[in-house]
Amino acid sequence: MPNVNLSKVEPIMSRGKPAPAIPITDRQYALLKQHGAKHSLAHHYKTRISIVLLASEGRTNASVGRELKIDLKTVKKWRRRWIAAFDSIEAFALGESGQGVSDQALLQKMLEVLKDRPRSGAPKRISLAQEQQIVALACQKPEDYGIPITQWNRELLAQVAISKGIVETISPRYTSEILKKKRAPTA
Repeated sequence: MPNVNLSKVEPIMSRGKPAPAIPITDRQYALLKQHGAKHSLAHHYKTRISIVLLASEGRTNASVGRELKIDLKTVKKWRRRWIAAFDSIEAFALGESGQGVSDQALLQKMLEVLKDRPRSGAPKRISLAQEQQIVALACQKPEDYGIPITQWNRELLAQVAISKGIVETISPRYTSEILKKKRAPTA
C-alpha cells in the first residue's frame, strides 16, 4: 500500500463539521505540486491543484478559499470531486498488471478528475441541413419570393425561412448568426 498522507484537519470555529481530510499519496502530491508550478498551466488547473494540495495538508475549506481568493463553494466542489475519485486514481496507479503506471499517465488521470465536466446545455434546435437551407435562401434574391426589396434583412429572412417550412421558429438574430458563421454573401 502506498504511503498516504491523511493529515488532520485544522480546527475551525464554524457551525458545521470540519471538512474531511483529502487522501493523497506522496507520489500524487509530488506530481501535482510539480505540475501546478508550471507557468504555462491554465489558471483553472492551477487553482484546482492548489485546492487539492492545501486541503491534503489539513487546511479547512474556508482557509483554502481565503488563501486562493476563491468562493467557498468552489473549494468544496473540488475537494468532493477529489475524494470521490481517489479510489479510482489509486486503482489506476497500480496498473492492470500491478506493476504501476508512469508518472505521466498518473498525472493525466489526476488532471481528468480536475477537468470540467461537460455541460448539458440546451439541445440544438436547428440542424446543419436547415442552416444550409437558410444560407441558400439568403443567396437568392428577395424578389424571387415576392418581396419588393433588393437585399435581405434578418427579419425578412427569418420570416421567409419560417413560411417556407425550413424551420418552425427562428429569431432574426439567430438568422444573422448562421450567416456570420457561414460567411454567406446575401443577395
